[in-house]
Amino acid sequence: MSKLAIHPSGLNTAKERARALRWLAGLAESDRERILFDAFTACATATPPTPYVALLIAIRRFGFDTIRRRGFRAAAPEQFEDFQRVRESRARNIREERPSPLRDKVLHRWALVRELHGQGLGFRLIARYFSKQLRVQVSPSYLRKMWRELEPGCENCQPQP
Repeated sequence: MSKLAIHPSGLNTAKERARALRWLAGLAESDRERILFDAFTACATATPPTPYVALLIAIRRFGFDTIRRRGFRAAAPEQFEDFQRVRESRARNIREERPSPLRDKVLHRWALVRELHGQGLGFRLIARYFSKQLRVQVSPSYLRKMWRELEPGCENCQPQP
């Protein structure tokens, strides 16, 4: 006989349930609302025994255990779509809710980057200038990425070595 009690949500240990709730907290606001809405509608139908179990079931349906390190359940096309939704949610979360402090530092000095690049300096030299003169550690590849993002249609773009 198994020593592990079977939980109605399928998340059998307290550690798994706690991990699912932490995962829920890390999602974007719109996805959290969707999961909570699913849990509340499940409570209204009185199928699961408690609101807590309904919330855990809604978290699983959204795609929690198709991603975590605990392994994959039998993956149907729905689970693969769940995985894509979660990935998009995390990207949205990074983009919208958590701005990078380095990005802010570089954006405050973007006119300087534009000026130095216009003078013919490459991104390596600009990164070195930022490091020595401004004490801002930034990589040349990050500057190049930001340049492509912020200056997409620049006429005087010079090919960089």
